[in-house]
Order: sequence, then C-alpha cells, then structure tokens
Amino acid sequence: MNQHSSTKLTRIIALCFMTALFAIGASAQIRIGDIKIPLPKNPKNPQPKNPPTTNTNPTTPNPNGNKTPTPNANTRPTANTRVETGATRDQVSEFNKDMAPYRNGMYYLKWWAEKPAGCRELSSIRTALTHGAAFYEIVKQKYPTIENPSWSAGNAEEHLVGDFRRAAENREAITKNCVNQLLSAKLAEKIGSVNDAMAEFGEVGEWKGYVLGSDSFDKAARHAALMEAYKEHYALVGITMPDVSVFAEYDAAHDRLVALANENAGKWVFPPTFRDAMIEAKARGWLKDRHPKSTVVKIGMLHGEWQVNHHRNGIPSGRYKRGYVMFRLPGAQNCLVTSFALEQNYIGGGRFNAEAVTSGLQHSLRMQLCK
Repeated sequence: MNQHSSTKLTRIIALCFMTALFAIGASAQIRIGDIKIPLPKNPKNPQPKNPPTTNTNPTTPNPNGNKTPTPNANTRPTANTRVETGATRDQVSEFNKDMAPYRNGMYYLKWWAEKPAGCRELSSIRTALTHGAAFYEIVKQKYPTIENPSWSAGNAEEHLVGDFRRAAENREAITKNCVNQLLSAKLAEKIGSVNDAMAEFGEVGEWKGYVLGSDSFDKAARHAALMEAYKEHYALVGITMPDVSVFAEYDAAHDRLVALANENAGKWVFPPTFRDAMIEAKARGWLKDRHPKSTVVKIGMLHGEWQVNHHRNGIPSGRYKRGYVMFRLPGAQNCLVTSFALEQNYIGGGRFNAEAVTSGLQHSLRMQLCK
C-alpha cells in the first residue's frame, strides 16, 4: 500500500471512531476491528473520584455556619387579617354619653364587682342602686348585648362598655355581696388589730400594755357595736344580718388577748405620785359615765404642775394635767388602769378656760394587779 492510500485509511478510521462515539452514548465500549475502546458512563459530566455527600435537607443553611435553617425575616402577612369584635368606636362614644348622668353610681358598681367590701358609705350604695336602675332602662333598649371592644384591649376604663352593662344588670347582687363582704372585712381588720396588740407585750414602758378596750369583757356589747355600724347597710340592700356565729373568730382573738393581759398583769406599776382633788373628782365622774359598774381602787396625778403647750410664736395654746385611775370591772380577772387628762384652752391675757372638749378618759385599758 502506498503512502497516499495509508493516509486515506487513517482518516477513515478516525471518522468512524468519532461517529461511533457520538452515536452510541449509552454503550460502555466500541469495537473497531479487534480493538476495544472503553467509554466513560457520562462523557459530558464526568464524576469526581470522591463525590461530596448529598445534602438531603432542601433548606438553605444559615450563612453563619449554624446548621439551623435561617428563618424568613419577613413573616408578617402583607394584609391585616385581624377582625375586631365587640362595640365599635361610635357605639362606645354613644354609650358613654348615655351613661354620663349616672357615671358615679355606675363606676361604684363596676368597682365593687371587682373589689367587694368597698361600699363603706351608705350614700354610695344608694347612688349605685339608683343610678344603676336608671341606666339599666337605657341599656335594655339600646345596648342589650353590647360587649367590650377588642380594639381597646382594656386600656381605657371608659371603653369597657360590656362591664358597665353587666354592672347595671347585676346591681342588686353586687351591692348585696359588697355589704356581706363589708362586715367580713371589718372583722378581719379588728382581728388584725388584736393580733398587733398582743405583739406589744414584749416591751415595758409607761404607755405599754394599754391594749384592751371597754368591750374586751363583754361579747354582747362587742357584737352590738359592729351590728349597729352596718345594720342600715343590710337594710338598704334588703338582706338579713348574719347571726352571732360570724363573730366566732373575732371573739377567740379577744379571748387570747385578755388571757395574755392577765399573764402580764404583774409587769406594770401604778405611776401617779401627785394629787389634785378637783381633777380626780372629774375623772371619777368620767369613769362612772363610761363604766357604770366600775369600782375605783386607786387614782392619782402624773403631773403636779400644769403642762403648757405653745404655738411657734411662743404664745400658749393650752395646758393640761394627766392622771391615772385603777378600777375593777365585772368579768375582769385583775384590775384595769386607764389615763385621763383635764385640758384647758388659752383664751388670752394669761387666762385659760375651765375645760376643753378634749378632756376625758383614754379609751385603752391595761390589766394590772390590784395593788
């Protein structure tokens, strides 16, 4: 074969090779005569020897390296989908205009519904019942189902029209509950005072130990005083006053106080060292008026001379003498002591009046041994 023929044959072989390469992409190999030529599985996208691990998490990783996916920063909807409920702004405005003449009573009712035992004054209860009844007639006609608006979120009390509606509807129940709670709250306050009084026995001094009262030895008088204070409240709201069982805890506290006073009766001394027949006679009369069944054991004055009080400019405002009286009282195990004072107001020209209205007996008592 000559050189030209050889060159031509080579070109034919190369052309056949290229044709086979593009025509048989899925074949693993091609054959040319006795020669086998292997082909790659994917000639256009050869794979690396060590392919990377496939990421099965379709979420884009956080650029800072944290594997936790980065949340979408703008998650708010593009449109406001909140639906307002309750009264509209116009309804709230109209409601408050209608309620204006009855504002005081309606606010009383709303407050007492939230905080019972706030109805201490009879006048406020009357106002609440009267205003509540009048405004309820308007509510029935114009706002029978009105509710608090969601757009206010309770930020302004005058927006709470639903609460005011319920207060008008439930005015009688609210005032009755308030009056019942009122006596309970007063008893709790009294019991707290008794417990505070018992804590004072840890110290000795002129004014220590004066923790008993005139009714400490008379349960009936103690009960009557509280019943008297609230009987008009109960009558106004149309409910019956509780029986004496309501005073059980209060009486038990007093019994503990009296027992502690008896235990400490020997701790005190009778302080007077002076005498004043005129003032002592007045003191005996004051004692008899307050405790008709009392019996005087000792009496005397703490001051021998008048104690003068002055204004800031040095002019006298008044003067006083103080004394003490020890007496027996039915139902008391030991003697009782209280102080008294005769006070006189300055009337000018170096003169004082005969007796100031502030003169009289102290209300607190101290238990002492009769010696």
